[in-house]
Amino acid sequence: MKVSCIIPTRDRRDMVLQAMASALAQTGGPPEVLVVDDGSNDGTAEAVRRQYPRVRLLRTGGLGPGPARNAGAAAAGGDVLMFLDSDDLWETDHVRRLAGLIEQGFSAAYGVARTTDLLNGHDFLIPEAGLGPEGQCFQALVRWCFLVPSAFAVTRRAFENIGGFGSESFGEDWIFFLRLAAVYPFGFTPAVITRRLLHPGSLCCLENPGLQITALLDRIAAVLEETGRAGSADRARVRSMRRLAAEEGEKWRTIQDWYLTLKGRGLV
Repeated sequence: MKVSCIIPTRDRRDMVLQAMASALAQTGGPPEVLVVDDGSNDGTAEAVRRQYPRVRLLRTGGLGPGPARNAGAAAAGGDVLMFLDSDDLWETDHVRRLAGLIEQGFSAAYGVARTTDLLNGHDFLIPEAGLGPEGQCFQALVRWCFLVPSAFAVTRRAFENIGGFGSESFGEDWIFFLRLAAVYPFGFTPAVITRRLLHPGSLCCLENPGLQITALLDRIAAVLEETGRAGSADRARVRSMRRLAAEEGEKWRTIQDWYLTLKGRGLV
């Protein structure tokens, strides 16, 4: 089994070097690492070439996180794809644990990510409390996106079968996971395999929360119709989430703020 690590980045020169170091320090040896520099203007490409001359570097022109991951996947040589956002870090047993689940027969697998929240000053786990479902995960994903790309693995066959990530500017990971879970069961390890950082430049920070979230929920509603897997209660919950976002969304600074509000209302 050959594993490829795909790291999309834009203007995170110092962070991406740390992310790369964590991917190359894996127990049992490093995976293939590809960095997709998606339109950086801060010297990211030069720093990567200087410090890691043997790592493959692709340069794209500001495609966005989903298409940048797809570009990396297309260039990768692995039959198992893992993703690492450039402001995240892998624990040293990340590849071993996820690859073990793939070897058991799962086409997709995920683990726990520990997030250090620099905005609110505390840590939290995704999935919450480190407890996630295994097997058929579609219904659980309709309720909430309980995993992150940096703690996830997928076979190339499954990835290509659903067409990879979409071009959505926000929430492309949730859409991807939903479409994948409509076809494939997920494996899960309760181990913390990824460290995340929620910081002012994070993509999890909301610039226009009401608009971003309502647009995402409209896209999720469309995916539910496309898959034919959702029931009336699922569709009603998405509509309730959308109303709440339209009414209160401007109060939320981050996706975690949104999640906590939904949890308080019994919607997740």
